[in-house]
Amino acid sequence: MAWDRRRRRGSQTGVWAFVANNLSLAAFALVALGLLIVARADEGFFEDARATVSDASAPVMEALATPAEMFKRGSDDFWSFFTAFEDNQKLRAENARLSAVQREVEDLRRKVQLYETLLKAPSEEAVSAVTARVIADASGPFAHTVLINAGHDQGIAKGHAVADERGLLGRVIASGHRSARVLLLTDLSSRVPVMIEGANLKAILAGDNSGRPVLEYLPPGSVIHAGARVVTTPDGGVFPPGVPVGTIAKGVSPPRVQLYTVEGRADFVRILRYTAPVDVNDAAPEPLPGAIDPSKPQPPPKPAARPAPAPTAPPQAGTPTTMRTTMARQPT
Repeated sequence: MAWDRRRRRGSQTGVWAFVANNLSLAAFALVALGLLIVARADEGFFEDARATVSDASAPVMEALATPAEMFKRGSDDFWSFFTAFEDNQKLRAENARLSAVQREVEDLRRKVQLYETLLKAPSEEAVSAVTARVIADASGPFAHTVLINAGHDQGIAKGHAVADERGLLGRVIASGHRSARVLLLTDLSSRVPVMIEGANLKAILAGDNSGRPVLEYLPPGSVIHAGARVVTTPDGGVFPPGVPVGTIAKGVSPPRVQLYTVEGRADFVRILRYTAPVDVNDAAPEPLPGAIDPSKPQPPPKPAARPAPAPTAPPQAGTPTTMRTTMARQPT
């Protein structure tokens, strides 16, 4: 009897016994291995599948987001009754300040246009934008992304910058027909070229899954003041220049940026369709100094000039011009 119990106990140990007792775990492991092999064989397969799933779920997400937005607006309107007078006073002061700023901006715009005309500086091309709405927040512990209800049908492509009324939010990493996925600035894989105004320093804004991305690749010995404004640069031809990003955070090292945008508050966004005006790759390279350009006709070669004869000194008086020596042969 004891021998039979030991035999049964020994038969339930080992790898095959573990697999037999955990069939669901083994099945999931096989499925994961198969998906890994497919992903390695075709990198675009999962991206297309994700875009298809996003397109299919976009109407559902949009329908679910509408009641939540209506409830949020209703609650905001209800609480606004208690602060209406105070908000009215603040809005009056803000309106007066913005009116003065607007007059100053108009004056500066006229001056800039005049300077560009005098210097014959090329004007920057206008950036077209498409308005969309955030319909789902797909952020997690290792990925910070959102889903918007605009895609290829609206002219949205991978790499386009996305901003809201406050500043830059991120960039498009995948686009379907009616939806697109946006990688936020706080994501670990986000890299954005930026410039610090006032100091004219360029750097890379790198996300690290925290609320304040870090500035990398700053020049050695850079002096940065807290509160300085950070904007995008057109380096790389992805982001249009001058889009506000945030301000330099105070009391942190390495320098970090306090973003203007908060991903949890994003509602309506603008997708900036920017194309860098670069065409030097199609132009022929400039010839080196002194090199012969084969595309231009060459002048015929000039004949070589004969050297001028060397000048001779005039003869002096009393000096024979030619001296001849004659040796006579005497007879033997």
